Amino acid sequence: MSDDAMRVADRAITPKGKMDDAELAQEIVALYESEPDLVQLPAALFAGVGRLIDAEVVAYSEFHSSSGEFRAVMSVEDESSRRTTAMAAFARHMRSHPFWSFDPEFFGARALRESDFFSDEEYLALPIAREVFLPSNARRVMSIVMRHEDYVLTLSGHRVIGRPAFSDAERDRLEAYRPHVLRSYRQAHERTLAALTPADRLRIAFPELTPRQLEVASWIASGKSNEDIATILEVGIDTVKAHVKAIHTKIGTNGRLTIAVIAHTIPPFARMPPLWRLGENVWGSGGASAGRAPRRG
Repeated sequence: MSDDAMRVADRAITPKGKMDDAELAQEIVALYESEPDLVQLPAALFAGVGRLIDAEVVAYSEFHSSSGEFRAVMSVEDESSRRTTAMAAFARHMRSHPFWSFDPEFFGARALRESDFFSDEEYLALPIAREVFLPSNARRVMSIVMRHEDYVLTLSGHRVIGRPAFSDAERDRLEAYRPHVLRSYRQAHERTLAALTPADRLRIAFPELTPRQLEVASWIASGKSNEDIATILEVGIDTVKAHVKAIHTKIGTNGRLTIAVIAHTIPPFARMPPLWRLGENVWGSGGASAGRAPRRG
């Protein structure tokens, strides 16, 4: 266990100010020691949240404000057509109450439960319950919502039909876990960006470049001359010069230094995609349910 993780465990307290139990401290330490990037983070959180609040299913979603894109991942496998139907129904009904809209301003630093707002009779009559949760045998839900830069992260624990509501103690435990989730999320962003290669950064910054132009730009960024690049690529010097001219035209600069700076510094870039898409060949989806979301709070 690292010294930093030990200090985090020693300082872990509940929102009520009492020293937290060893189980919460253990989950906090495990989260930090896993050092996840954005692709790995959902799995790390699924395990911790599921144990902390005794939830059968944990759901993780991110919304990227600039692009309007989102991803939604669950701790259990489900049938894809059912998920598509449920997501469409959720989009229809999410504005029926602030609890379903996952507005960071509404949630603040709280962990909120469906039982905080609806009696059992009221909940069972809700369209969002009848069309989204109950068909999947989901009954109880408790959520935390966090904002980081251009992203909103939502983490929810679910219990199946027949289970009791989440208790006040479980709510307090999730609230105590929340700041560590947010810190780990910020660190996951940093790790994801730091892992980008120079070629990745150029590809993100200049998606209009062809694969060959990206290859030439990468060699420029590494300090190679036109002559060096011609030798490496086994092409004529005039071909390299033509690629360099096209690169400069597309990126709006005549300087090789600009290319090198972009290739060797950490983004953000103006046209950066959501960072979770950087996990597979920079532009991959990572296998999560993703798409374009309705506007979130």
